[in-house]
Formats: sequence, C-alpha cells, structure tokens
Amino acid sequence: MSISRFEFRTARAWRRAVFVLAALALVVGALWAFTLLDRGETRLAWLALAALPLVAWATHAGRDQAVVLRDEGGCWWLETPPGAARPLAGTLRIAFDFGNWMLLRFEPEGGRQRWLAPSHADMPEAWLAFRRAVYSPRIAPAGLSAQAPADPPA
Repeated sequence: MSISRFEFRTARAWRRAVFVLAALALVVGALWAFTLLDRGETRLAWLALAALPLVAWATHAGRDQAVVLRDEGGCWWLETPPGAARPLAGTLRIAFDFGNWMLLRFEPEGGRQRWLAPSHADMPEAWLAFRRAVYSPRIAPAGLSAQAPADPPA
C-alpha cells in the first residue's frame, strides 16, 4: 500500500475571498441597520445583526491553517494541526479546481465536514503528486458485492 503525505497551509486566494465576503456582509448589515434606524423601524433593525454570525464564520473559515493530508490507498487522513495525536479518517471531495488552487471538502467518518483550500504556491514540489492523489480512483472495500458475479444467474 502506498502512503502519501501532503502538508500545506490555507491558500491565500481562499483567505482573501473569505475576507472580502465577510467585509461585504458587515457593510451591508450595517447599512441595512442604519437605514432601518433612520426610518424609525428599531424593531426590524435587530434583523441586521444576522450578518454578524456570517462574519464570525468567515473569520474562522478564512484563518491561515496548517494541515496534513495522508492518502493511504483507500482512505484519507486529516491532521490539523500537523502531528495531531488523533487524525481523522474520511473521504475527500473536490468542490472546485482552479488549476493552481483547489477547494476540497473533507468528510470525516461521524464528524463535521471541513473545507480545505490547498494551492500550488503552498506546496510547489508536491502539487502534481497531490493532484494525482486527489483525482485517483478510490479502491472499493471488499465485501459481498465485490465477490458477487457480474451477471445474475438465469
């Protein structure tokens, strides 16, 4: 079995996009609140605070995070931070591929999904090997369906 280990940080393009989204949500929420307050609709102005959780999420999602992904044949393992005592096993799905950076969704077994944004700039030597590993077909686990004949009996 081949084991590949890839260490990277969150892509700068992803961090910038998330920051712009958060700033836009904050500005729109503030303008909405001020407009409602100017009209004398103080009860509705509280609705503008709904933008604050989005800003909090964006601040969390856009942080510069070090990650290690290991490909062990049929399974991906996520270590965050690198060298974590308990890595998470799961599946890796491609959300977007922009050539020099990717947006991936890691779905751990029995846990909450995580979004990862690796880029060529963060691992130039390993980028092509990483892309091959991400796109390589996963080996199906052996079981009854794998042992069953291709054609049903007549």
